[in-house]
Amino acid sequence: MCAEPLYDISAARTDHQREYMEQLTRDGICIFCPEHVAEYHREPIEHHGEYWYVTKNDYPYAGAEAHYLIVPHAHVTSFDELPDAAGAELWAIKRMLKEQLAPLATATVERSGDMHYNGGSVAHLHTHFVALPAEPELTVRFKVSALGTSD
Repeated sequence: MCAEPLYDISAARTDHQREYMEQLTRDGICIFCPEHVAEYHREPIEHHGEYWYVTKNDYPYAGAEAHYLIVPHAHVTSFDELPDAAGAELWAIKRMLKEQLAPLATATVERSGDMHYNGGSVAHLHTHFVALPAEPELTVRFKVSALGTSD
């Protein structure tokens, strides 16, 4: 089990996501820790690296063509808790995903540190990698602050 708090329930974007986060909180399970991801995350792991794994987001952002999560194996909340080699591997994974999704445009966001201040929902560092459709119907929005009420 990981240290509390594991989730910021107020950051949930859907009722289902909120209910699921509440259940995981009660059970003391970090959905992104390697010992739990296969059982509790709906999407399979598509790539394993030394420091990171890649999976599709169970709750993709509206308007995204594809939405991947790049997650460190280690339960950390901030990028500076990882070695420099993890940063190099992260860039390589981003390149790999971009090549798979070409010619689509991509966007990434990583909320580092305390999720109660950065707008995140899970206290396990992860990078969102979003592919944008050629002719978007919606603007994909990343929440990067806990202040305010809009996503």
